[in-house]
Amino acid sequence: MDRVKDFDKFIYRMRDARDLSVLDDVMCEVTSVFGFDQFALGHHVDLVRPPRDAIRLTNYDPSWINESLEQQFFADDPVHAVSAKLVRPFFWREMADHLALTDHQQLILDRARSFRLYDGITAPVHLPGEYEGSCSFATDDFSKVHPMALALSHTAATFAFEGARRLMRQLDGKKAEPVPQFTNKEREILILVGRGKTDAEIGMVLGISKNTAHQHVETGRRAYGNAQRTLMVIRAVFDGVINFADILR
Repeated sequence: MDRVKDFDKFIYRMRDARDLSVLDDVMCEVTSVFGFDQFALGHHVDLVRPPRDAIRLTNYDPSWINESLEQQFFADDPVHAVSAKLVRPFFWREMADHLALTDHQQLILDRARSFRLYDGITAPVHLPGEYEGSCSFATDDFSKVHPMALALSHTAATFAFEGARRLMRQLDGKKAEPVPQFTNKEREILILVGRGKTDAEIGMVLGISKNTAHQHVETGRRAYGNAQRTLMVIRAVFDGVINFADILR
């Protein structure tokens, strides 16, 4: 479990993955390090007839995957429904706080438990202009789960999605998306956002007004398709614009 301290190494391996099988291997390792047994990362789409560019990586039991496809459970998946409502990771046990579960959704959860999917954490992934998505980590014994798993799951999900998006574009013959260019001050602000600073705090650190700091943050968000602040920082790290050492220093 001490490998959580070296989590940044997993992030860089996700960023540098040359094909989806490598990314899948890294996700299996991350799942184990978190103390979970199974994971599923993908877009919320019709899995019977998925779009060509849809992402799907998982080590779920093949029998559960087959049953889910045959019964089309994905169309009414309560985990996907809650993901659409939140931007933060959530425990499966709190789904009822955000969704009035139907009988069919309860049936889906009951059937999932037959495949050791008792409890878990799901991190929603919302990318402007793309399908909704999420990354779930599941287990049949939550006592094994690392206490930092909830906090780190969102980072793992976002970096894995970025890696998968890049690889899917390559498979589709598309050019890599250009890395946005930032000034030194904009890089400083990205780092400060990564440290959890508010616009007012950024202004105090850099000796600029809160409004000017906010404008710089919005420039960064627009560079990444109006991404939320956390996603903006993660994508900047993924692109090598900033790194973890900058944020943690």
